[in-house]
Amino acid sequence: MSATNYYNVGNLSKVIYTFCILFIILSVSCTKDDDQRGTFELKDNPETLTIPEQGSSETFTFQANGNWKIEPLRKERWLKIDPAEGNGDGTFTVTVSKNTTSEVRTTTLFFAVDGQLQNDVLKIQQTAATGGEAGEGHRFIYIEGAETGLQIPETGLTERRVIRATGAWRAELSDEDADWIQIEPMQGTGDTPIQLSVDINPGDVRAVNLNFYLDDVLQTESLLITQENVIVVLEEYFDWLSYGSPIFYTTGGETRIDNWTIEQKARGWTTSPSADGITSTYARQGFVKLGKTNYGSDFISPKLNEVEGTKNLEVRFKAVPYMTAGGTKDDTRLYVNVIGPGAVSVDEFNINNWPDYSADPNCTDIWKAKETERSFVITGATAETQIRFLGGALDLREATGAPINRNRIFLDDIIVTVKKR
Repeated sequence: MSATNYYNVGNLSKVIYTFCILFIILSVSCTKDDDQRGTFELKDNPETLTIPEQGSSETFTFQANGNWKIEPLRKERWLKIDPAEGNGDGTFTVTVSKNTTSEVRTTTLFFAVDGQLQNDVLKIQQTAATGGEAGEGHRFIYIEGAETGLQIPETGLTERRVIRATGAWRAELSDEDADWIQIEPMQGTGDTPIQLSVDINPGDVRAVNLNFYLDDVLQTESLLITQENVIVVLEEYFDWLSYGSPIFYTTGGETRIDNWTIEQKARGWTTSPSADGITSTYARQGFVKLGKTNYGSDFISPKLNEVEGTKNLEVRFKAVPYMTAGGTKDDTRLYVNVIGPGAVSVDEFNINNWPDYSADPNCTDIWKAKETERSFVITGATAETQIRFLGGALDLREATGAPINRNRIFLDDIIVTVKKR
C-alpha cells in the first residue's frame, strides 16, 4: 500500500510540474501576443479637448507602433483632423470652426492601429454661441462648411454651397483680377444658396481672400481660398477645328478626320477605320463627333510625351449624346481604354445628358453643364500611353446584335493631369 502511494504522489508531482511548464509557456505566448498588439498613446493622456465659441486649432503628439487612423464618431463639417492617418509616432491637429449656433457641439475621436480599435478616446466639446438664437445682438456671416478656410482641388470644381448670414450681405474678392474663381450671387439677404466655380490650375499655387460685408459693415474675418496647381500632360479644347455647325443634328459641313488639314493631323489625334473600312470620326465647331449610322468610331490621343517616368493620371472630358431634331435618341455607350502602359479605373460611361433643343437651340449651354463632364484615372501611365475613346462599337449593324444601330457621341475638352493623391 505504501509503495503504491509513493507511485501516485510521484505521478502527481510530474503532472503538476508539466502543468506549470505549460502555464509558463502559455503566459509567455500571451505576453508576446499582447506586445505585438498595436498601441496609440497621446502625450499627457488628455481625455477632453474644450474649444471656445470662436473655434481654435490644437496639435497633439502621440506614440504609435503601426498604421494608425483617427476617426470621429460621425462626420462633422465643423471639425477637421490633419493628418487623419499615417504610420508610427507623430502629431495631428484638430481644427474646430466658429460655433454660430446656440447648441454645445460635441464629438468623440476614436483611434485605431493596424485596424484594431484602441481603448482610449478623445472627447471634443465646443461651447455654444453667446449670441444669435442664444441672445440678442449676435450677428454672423460665413460659408457653411468653410468656416476656417476653403481649399480647392487643383483640378477645379463646380458646386453649390450656402452662405449663412443674419442680415443683408455682400462678398468681395480681395483681388479683382482673380478671374479663376466665380461666386454667384455675390450678395443677398439671410441664408442664401451660392454656386462656386473654380477653373483648373495649371500654374502656380494661388490664393485670394473673400471679404464679407454684413449690413454694409466690413467684417473683421475674411475667408482664405487657396488652390494648388496641377501638372498638365495633355490639354485639348479642339478650338482649332472649325467645320460644320455647332448644332448637333445639323450634319452639313462636318469633316472626316482623314480630310483634315496637314496641320490638324499633325496634332497627333488618330482613329481606327470603321467596320466598313471608312473612318467615322468627324470635326465640328470646336468639338469632335464619333460614329454614324450602323458604324461606331474611336478617337485616339497622341502619346502622352509630357509624362515623366510612371505616373497615375486623371482624365477629364466632356461628352454629349446624339439626338435628332425630332427627339429620336442614339445609344449612349462610350468606352475608354489605353494603348500602351496603364490601366483605367472606369472602362464604360453612359452618356445620357440629353440636349434640350428648345431651351438651348445653339447647343452651347450643354457644354457648360456640370453633368457633361466626366472623369477616370489611369494608373501606371508613361510617355508611351495613349487614350482611346470608343462610341459603342466599330460595327453597329443589326447582325452584330447591337440594341441600336446608332451610337454617335460628341467629345470636347479633354484634359489629362498628374494625380497627386
